[in-house]
Order: sequence, then structure tokens, then C-alpha cells
Amino acid sequence: MSVTESNWNFCIFAKDIEKELYQNFEKTINNSRETVAKLLEAGFKTNRLVHDGITIFNNDNEMEVLVEKNKQLRHDINIKIGEVESQQYKYETFKKDQKLLSQEIKETHEAFLMAKKFYKKYLKIYYTIEARDGTKQKIFVQFFTESRKEPESYSVRLQRDTKSGCYELLYTTPNLNLLKEYQRRLKQTNDVPELLCCIKQAFDLIKLSKSK
Repeated sequence: MSVTESNWNFCIFAKDIEKELYQNFEKTINNSRETVAKLLEAGFKTNRLVHDGITIFNNDNEMEVLVEKNKQLRHDINIKIGEVESQQYKYETFKKDQKLLSQEIKETHEAFLMAKKFYKKYLKIYYTIEARDGTKQKIFVQFFTESRKEPESYSVRLQRDTKSGCYELLYTTPNLNLLKEYQRRLKQTNDVPELLCCIKQAFDLIKLSKSK
């Protein structure tokens, strides 16, 4: 074999090697590309989470779920805040109403005490609950005095049923001719102020006749 043929054969062999190496390199590159792609894909899908029944495949999905969850939490919190503010408003209104009511009760009680004092001073009348027996109350009323006096002149005894609120005229001292009429009238109307006015007028006449 000549030198030329030897060189030629070597060149052919070298080209074959080069071609084979290139094919191997290309194959390696392709494999590497596939491996990198798989690794990248796996990197986003490796950590799977289950949040409120939702499977999360990657960070973007997780972020979306968290954002939606945050929105829902904000919504729920705003609702609770609204409920608390509503309850707070009702409580403040209740306190104001209670304060006004307490003031009204105080003023009414003071007015009652003043009226009671005026009533006793100018009308001169004494009254008290003498006895209680179950639902029955025995009430003593004496005219022309601010304190109880003996003998029990110009006085009235009533009985009150606390359950029904009805009054009954028991007797008067001194005894009045119209006692039965007063008893009948009270039983019909249960109007104690009217009864006491009538009895006081009768006592006024008796007192006037004694002074002559």
C-alpha cells in the first residue's frame, strides 16, 4: 500500500470518528435538554400541597389560593367588625336610654315625695298599711292630721286585694249613714280617691256641726 492510500484511509477513518462523536454529542445535548426540562417541570410540581381540599401544584397556584383565602378572611373580618360595631352602637344606645330612664325615675320619685309632702301638709291626711295577710292588705286612713291620733276619729279602714287590685271599704269612724252606699259604689268603680273625697266631705260636715 502506498503512502497516499494510507493517508486516504486514515482521513476516512477520522471522518467516521468525527461523525460518530458529533452524533454522540448531539444525542447527549438532546438528553441533557430533556433532563433539564424534566427537572424544571419537577421543580414546580414536586411540592404538592392540599389547602382546604384544593391540591396545589406550584408556587403560582399556591399564591393564588393564598390571595383568595386572604380576600375571604378580609371579608369575614369586615363582617365581624360590622357586627361588633352594631353591638357597640346598641350598647351605647342602651346606656343612654338607661341613663335617661334613671333620670326620669329620679325626677318622678322626687316629684312624688314633694306631692306627698304637699298632700299631707295641706290636706292633712295620714295613711298606712296596718297589716298583711296573704294577698290582703288592711289600710288605715285618718283625716285632719299628719300623724296618727287616738281616738281614731275621722278615719277609714280599707282592704286591698293585691292580686286583683280591688279595694273594699270596711268601716269608718265615726260611722256614716251612707256607709253601705259608699261600699256599693267602691265595689262598682274601685275608685278610692273618689271614695275618700266623699268621706272627707261627710267628715267636714260632722266636724262643722260639732264646732257650732
